[in-house]
Amino acid sequence: MMTPQVHPRALEISRQQALFAPPQAQDLPIERDVDTSSSEFPLEETHSFGDLDSCRTLRTSAGRNWSNIYISKQIEDPNDGTFRASPHLLISLARSGSTRLICNVQSQEYKAYLHPGQLNILAPNQPVRLKWDRRVHTTHLYLRNSLLTEIAGEITQNRVTSIDVIGRLAFMDPLLEGLVTAIDDAMELELEGIRPYVEHLARAAACHVLRKYSNLRSPQITDDTSGELTRSQIAGFREMVESRMSQKLTLTDLAEGSGLSTGHFAHLFKQATGTTPYQYLLHSRIQRARYLLAKTSMPVVRVAAECGFSDHVHFTRVFSKTVGQPPAAFRKLGTD
Repeated sequence: MMTPQVHPRALEISRQQALFAPPQAQDLPIERDVDTSSSEFPLEETHSFGDLDSCRTLRTSAGRNWSNIYISKQIEDPNDGTFRASPHLLISLARSGSTRLICNVQSQEYKAYLHPGQLNILAPNQPVRLKWDRRVHTTHLYLRNSLLTEIAGEITQNRVTSIDVIGRLAFMDPLLEGLVTAIDDAMELELEGIRPYVEHLARAAACHVLRKYSNLRSPQITDDTSGELTRSQIAGFREMVESRMSQKLTLTDLAEGSGLSTGHFAHLFKQATGTTPYQYLLHSRIQRARYLLAKTSMPVVRVAAECGFSDHVHFTRVFSKTVGQPPAAFRKLGTD
């Protein structure tokens, strides 16, 4: 019997740029009724990032007897290397640090700028060469291939015989980020009965990925071909946010350099990234604040100014609403 697999058709840098697999690539069939309930996720079937000398693993789910997922968080120093193929889907979340990311799959090279809060999806069954030039703190979540086939069967009532997952680099998806973070948080808990909770989160993550980033994508999620932001426009926007984050930025400022009206830019930006320019800016400010609070002794008032908040009170209110605790408490707990 063949091992159930998910075959990737594309690696997508941004939503508007899908690059399809070569004609000789074959869709692999979905096989049902694979029982993994009693087996822990096979660590040897990951990409083995943790084996790198440049990777400092902070914590993993190894030994927790979680069958459908494997999660790890680590600090990854600059690296350039080729990683073996994994039969499972990898979702990675950048927690802190920004880097230029170069990805080579099937002799095709893709480039992106990775910032805190952004995600990558590496589709299964392909070796990949990755290069990043700055230190990043990441969370890696693997979803077992048999879980994806099971969820796909439920979604389609077993009418689909293969799955094509679309890889992506440096994109934002608040729901998927929240699911990865929730599983990451659960890994820190040594509570009896935590496994069913984690398995439910894993199923939700698998369903979301299949609904949004595969050939099972909902009909409502379509690409608007009437206009698209280019890679350079999106990269320019992100670089501008990073370099001018401490300043007061209007929508006009955010659209600067795109050659588009503010309204048209906002529409195309949300179409490409799933979030509005202002939401992206606010998210970036909060992520930088989290990093400065956790990694430096910079006074909270200065952190607020560095991250572009008008005053300490405004910063505290927004940070507390977003993170769930005020800046001082966040720093005291050492949460990152």
